[in-house]
Amino acid sequence: KRTLIVLGLAVTGLIITISAKALNAPDATEDQQVAQGVEAIKQLETQDVVQVEEQIENIKAQHGISEQVSSVNTNDTSASVDYKKKFSTSVIAGDSRAEGISAYGVLTQASVVAQKGRSLSTAVQNGDIDTAIGMYPKNMFLTYGINDVVGVQSSDAFIKLYGEVIEKVKSKLPNSNIYVCSILPVTTAAANKQPNLKNIAQWNQDLKQLCEEKGVKFIDASSIMSEGNYEPDGIHFGVTCIKKWLDLFIQQANL
Repeated sequence: KRTLIVLGLAVTGLIITISAKALNAPDATEDQQVAQGVEAIKQLETQDVVQVEEQIENIKAQHGISEQVSSVNTNDTSASVDYKKKFSTSVIAGDSRAEGISAYGVLTQASVVAQKGRSLSTAVQNGDIDTAIGMYPKNMFLTYGINDVVGVQSSDAFIKLYGEVIEKVKSKLPNSNIYVCSILPVTTAAANKQPNLKNIAQWNQDLKQLCEEKGVKFIDASSIMSEGNYEPDGIHFGVTCIKKWLDLFIQQANL
């Protein structure tokens, strides 16, 4: 008869039933099995939710662990902000950086219109702006620019098109608020690999001036980033920084 150890994972809201035999070597005692299980959970609980889920899947695959999912109350109060509720009447439009907001599950696709590789021009061409407008948000956050700055030296065409996009949103959604987010910076290493990325600061100055001319709110989001928050490519970032980004939106838009 196999001994079963039930490990409650508060961080994921799952109860995972793990076979002690599957977890350990044949000679391991029950106490050792329990100790190993507790230590594994302690390590998981200190990590990001996405990392936790990935490691859980790896453990299951390696050891043949069976999973039983039930509805449990985790009493986890660490997430003090209900982002989905805060952004229930808002839409964030952008590229892969914005796509990460829904990919990590911080918001759903009901609040995010974003695709990997999108520049402002391809967002217009592929109907992303029209899709965002068609969702009739009270607040629209536009977060384009990183893919635009990679491709060209001058911001002239980008700024001209951004002005047209702002005017279109204004005409279609006269009672909505428009927020234009600065192009988030990259690491020094990333900029060295793609020299055009060194132009981000100047593009943001041009973008800020455009917003002043168009009478829309410019959100400078550079303060949320630090070298340690980036993914290995030096451009993208994980859920911790995404939440800081959304916290800034909440503050600036008074959500």
